[in-house]
Amino acid sequence: MSGSDDFYQVLCVDDEEFLLELCKLFLERSGSLKVDTALSASDGLERLKEKEYDAIISDYEMPGMNGVEFLKEVRSFNENIPFIVFTGRGREEVVIEALNNGADFYLQKGGDPKAQFAELKSKVDHAIKQKHAEKILEQERQQLLSIFDSLDQVVYVSDPKTYEILYVNKNFQNFLGHDVIGRICYEEFQNRKTPCEFCTNSIIFSQKPLPYSWEHYNSVFNRYYSIVDRVIRWPDGRDVRLEVATDVTEAKRALEELNAAYEEIASSEDELKHQFQELNESREHLKESEERYRSVIENTQDVFYRSDAQGNLVMVSPSALQIFGYDSLDEIIGKNIADIFYQNSDERQKLMGILQKKGSVYDYEIPLVKKDKTPIWISTNTHIYHDKNGAFAGVEGTIRDITDIKKTSISLRESEELYRFLVEHIEDGVFIVQDDLIVFCNTTFANIIGYSRDEILGTLMYEYISPEDRDELIWKCHNSKEYDVILESSEFRFLHKDKKTRISVIISLQIGEYKGRHACIGTIHHADRLCEQVENSLRESRAMLNAILQESPIPQFVIDKNHKVVYWNQALSVYSGIPSNEVIGTDEHWRAFYPEPRPCIADLILDGRIDELDVWYKGNAKQSTLVKDAWSSIGFFSHLGEHGIWLYFTGALLRDSNGDIWGALETLEDVTEQKMNEEGLREANKKLNLLSETTRHDILNMLTVLTGAIDLIRDEISDQAVSFYLQPVDKALDTIYRQILFTRDYQNLGITSPVWQSLSAIIEETIIRVLPKEIRFIQNNTNYDIYADAMLGRVFANLVDNTLRHGGTVTEVRVSAREEQNLLYIFYADDGKGIEDSIKEQIFNRGFGSHTGYGLFLVREILSITHCTIQEVGTAGKGVVFEIHVPFTNFRIHQS
Repeated sequence: MSGSDDFYQVLCVDDEEFLLELCKLFLERSGSLKVDTALSASDGLERLKEKEYDAIISDYEMPGMNGVEFLKEVRSFNENIPFIVFTGRGREEVVIEALNNGADFYLQKGGDPKAQFAELKSKVDHAIKQKHAEKILEQERQQLLSIFDSLDQVVYVSDPKTYEILYVNKNFQNFLGHDVIGRICYEEFQNRKTPCEFCTNSIIFSQKPLPYSWEHYNSVFNRYYSIVDRVIRWPDGRDVRLEVATDVTEAKRALEELNAAYEEIASSEDELKHQFQELNESREHLKESEERYRSVIENTQDVFYRSDAQGNLVMVSPSALQIFGYDSLDEIIGKNIADIFYQNSDERQKLMGILQKKGSVYDYEIPLVKKDKTPIWISTNTHIYHDKNGAFAGVEGTIRDITDIKKTSISLRESEELYRFLVEHIEDGVFIVQDDLIVFCNTTFANIIGYSRDEILGTLMYEYISPEDRDELIWKCHNSKEYDVILESSEFRFLHKDKKTRISVIISLQIGEYKGRHACIGTIHHADRLCEQVENSLRESRAMLNAILQESPIPQFVIDKNHKVVYWNQALSVYSGIPSNEVIGTDEHWRAFYPEPRPCIADLILDGRIDELDVWYKGNAKQSTLVKDAWSSIGFFSHLGEHGIWLYFTGALLRDSNGDIWGALETLEDVTEQKMNEEGLREANKKLNLLSETTRHDILNMLTVLTGAIDLIRDEISDQAVSFYLQPVDKALDTIYRQILFTRDYQNLGITSPVWQSLSAIIEETIIRVLPKEIRFIQNNTNYDIYADAMLGRVFANLVDNTLRHGGTVTEVRVSAREEQNLLYIFYADDGKGIEDSIKEQIFNRGFGSHTGYGLFLVREILSITHCTIQEVGTAGKGVVFEIHVPFTNFRIHQS
């Protein structure tokens, strides 16, 4: 203790003199603390120059220098003194800033002074004792390191995760010759760029606190070491690696010399053993070779066979049983091949005649029969063999079952015939081009252009195309390299055989493969009638769409798939000052809104570049809940109008009757006046909130002083009359305190725009994490997003608080949702006491109830911001059921 052996010296800094004195009175009552006070941070710094303190307590908001700035000054010359921030400010950013700058604890003012100052004293005692304990630990660490420095062995400590060297003893430091603290162990001791594969970290951490002993040769130092590794606790609380290594180089080398002499004596005996082993291995190899030959014959999938000069089967592999359907080789060995396998003996004679002439056949196909006379096809490689005198001894070879292959070949041939029939009888002309030559065409194609097939095949395709269309068709065929790509159908003109008549046809082309090579495959049909129908329909659709867009009072434009403007209505022409004839057919629609070229919403959604919407529209883009593939955004354009304007954009994809995208529509609306009104309201609200927050802070401080003073009066004066007169004062102070806290919550209501929020996530945060374990929680069908005020979580937090405070014996809480009649119904229910029918509506009134009286009032207010409603529909005695109604525009299935 700094000032005396009987108590700790504490410096308390606060600009509220009454609160400062109250703090001093409460803390010194225990007898273990002596408190000095200062009314500002600068006064506190002067006190610290004059006297040594065990701890500092400081307010946050003070004139001149706030609590965090005071903390930074203190930490600049004293890093260890406990520092506790004690303030009425409860903002998260203040807490984070204080702790990040070295505060030991953060305590918020407000509430019961006795409990509050008791907790403050507890924090002070804990912080001081912890600092003292750290000091003792540091002294013990220094003693341990001094012991390590006196050892002759190598001792070092490293971090097992980062491999950073934390300590080496003097003996090792002198051996290394330079400072290695803070460097990497495997770089310094092993000259490596990566951790050692023989590192024992995993071993010692798996068996801690037991040590692990091992030996290691260090090639960098050229030394052998006997090593003991173990895990120890470092002063900062982390587990680290301690290694103690003893140099055993001389003993190791002496042992190696003895081992070398022994190995030289034993080598002669090994050579004799090796020669004997080689003889045994040769014998085994001969045996294995015979077994492998037998295994190949018995296990090959193909059939190996041999017959004698009379055609009798003398040898065959077991695979023949499966192919020919026999149960045992005994059924066929010794039998004549022609009798049991050939359905037609002429086939056998034919084969033997070829063998007599050529000596052998390869891939020779023969029809045979199985045991049950089922026909099969086989392919054989067979040759004649002779006896030792050179005389004909028989034939031998292999057989493979090709029945399935033969069936497939027949099916292919039938498919080709069917395909050829279809091609020749369809109404469209069909042709195939390879290397610019027509290699196939059907009769219809030849008839359309007045030639015969024989006249066309092998000639250049482009000789039959009208000269004005040749280049385009050549480009289409030559610039499409991907297979199985169907090109867009186009109209071309063919030359008739008379070289004068031009025939209009629609050509559909597909790039593919024909006979293993790149080919252009096409069909043609007369185009005149089809073109006329399409043009009439297209003309009518365009006229109707143009009339709708042109007469609309909403400025809007349409772009096609190539981002070219196809519609630019009159309203947009008037608004932008750009007539439609300047932009239609161009991609310069950006001129109406931006000084330089950039994509609009229509461009981004047309290209599917949804991820870029947040980049170009600065996070303001939102997807429509009503129209598929529609997005909207709002932005300020400083270069438009006299002082700049706010525009609200909406973009949507346009699809044809097949659902294919052909373009995009974009509309805009001038919302400058609306935004100016919103900004004015926001600024006024900001100033009112600042005034409210400052006033509330000062009132809460005064309430703390009053409450603390009343508690001291009760402790010092035990008069019953005084206690009686203080009771209404307590009630008044409690009412003031609850109303002040309510204003803090209510001022944040509706201050920010509503946002989409996950219902499941809010339930997780406000119910599941808060509800006691003994209360069972059930949720069903809550996978929705709700569009509501940012304080939506307080709705469910207050409902849970209502259950815990007023529900009585509650064992179960349930939350569920269902869609019905364009509404989402969300139900919160428990099995507690419930609510009497006579007060079901009164519970939502401000001030009603036995606690603050503001919980359910705030619930209804939060929901009403986005037109949601709430009512209680449960039965008294069976539990509450709160029913929330969400309009259809404010809910959707949850989107990740």
